Amino acid sequence: MAQLSMEQIYAEESIADPYPLYRRIREADPVYWDERMGDDGGWMVTGYEAAVTALMDPQLSAARPQWLAERLPADADASQTTAMQALHQQIVTSDPPKHNRIRRELKAPFMPRPVDDMQEQVTKAAHRLLDGALADGGGEFDLMATFGYPLPALSIGGMLGVPGGENQDYLHWMLCLGLLIDDGPASRQHQAKLLGGVHEFVEFFRGLVSQRRGDRRDDLLQALADSYTGGHWASEEELLGNLAFLLTAGQISTAHQIGNSVLHLLREPDLYEQVRADPAMVSNMSAELMRFDSSVQLTKRRVVEPFELGGHELAPGAELFVWIGAAHRDPDQYPDPDRIDPERGEIPHIAFGRGIHFCLGARLGKVVHDLAVQAFVERVPQPSLAAPDAVDRSIMPTFRGPFRLPVRYR
Repeated sequence: MAQLSMEQIYAEESIADPYPLYRRIREADPVYWDERMGDDGGWMVTGYEAAVTALMDPQLSAARPQWLAERLPADADASQTTAMQALHQQIVTSDPPKHNRIRRELKAPFMPRPVDDMQEQVTKAAHRLLDGALADGGGEFDLMATFGYPLPALSIGGMLGVPGGENQDYLHWMLCLGLLIDDGPASRQHQAKLLGGVHEFVEFFRGLVSQRRGDRRDDLLQALADSYTGGHWASEEELLGNLAFLLTAGQISTAHQIGNSVLHLLREPDLYEQVRADPAMVSNMSAELMRFDSSVQLTKRRVVEPFELGGHELAPGAELFVWIGAAHRDPDQYPDPDRIDPERGEIPHIAFGRGIHFCLGARLGKVVHDLAVQAFVERVPQPSLAAPDAVDRSIMPTFRGPFRLPVRYR
């Protein structure tokens, strides 16, 4: 019998449904040593309690040494070095005090009032996109291409001041960044090509920041360009790397969550009918939809000082894979976890992380997700999946969601 390993997460059956593998590893040990993962093995954290501890404890670092420039191959060119520097300085992989400084610069537009003020704009955009999807009356459309990707792009892109987000011009760059964050086999095999995509992403933002010095706008990009001029950033690569991450996290994770939620509602007709009869249910059960199938399944931490977790002594330098998707199916935290229960209400979940790295855009992500799913339920008549096997999913377990989701309607 083959050794149980989270390496199997990259197999086709686990890309389609990772939860049986999560369950087997969690039952073996909620903090499971896996010699096949990471640089030299790693701890697979699949239990809810252990995952929350790992996300909250300040003794653990979010930094990723594999993104240091010295890890590049000797023949790496200047563009790959620039891309690696931008990756290494993102907020998601920074520790205090650097993390606190970056967060202060980015947080203003994501506060409750600015986000709540966007709700009418998001609702109008959602209905306009659905108008386009349903206009030809053809009876079928790809939810992701016509709705799932464009709506978050309009929301976070509009806030940032990034042009063309509705046309998905930047999806390739975002996927390159996502694959490097995932750091799986595809990332390691095609590192140079992916770093090239990230470099193009960084240079795109470099051009926008430069333009704002002579063409001022009222948006987040202008505020961040001004803060760079004012000396609030350690380097231009630090600013550019965080702009790339902000746009990617705001668009891809929200788009995938919209796709995941609609997919599971369509797979459960009785639940869908409940929501159709009362679309306001969406907001009340969105926490449960995110728990059931979160668009962010994995984040990582590294041990700095000797650390105890789940009855294990973790040595300095050890890597922790915190499997958010697995923690969300822990029966010790959620009774009957493999079922969507609309009565769970506003349950505690970790889809947006926990602790100092709690997602800056959590409120915006929830607003866009809830309004998107509600608009779909209200507007699309008698929807169904075009075919059970017609869903194309991301090959990155870190970011779980459909790239293509054909929907039929009558």
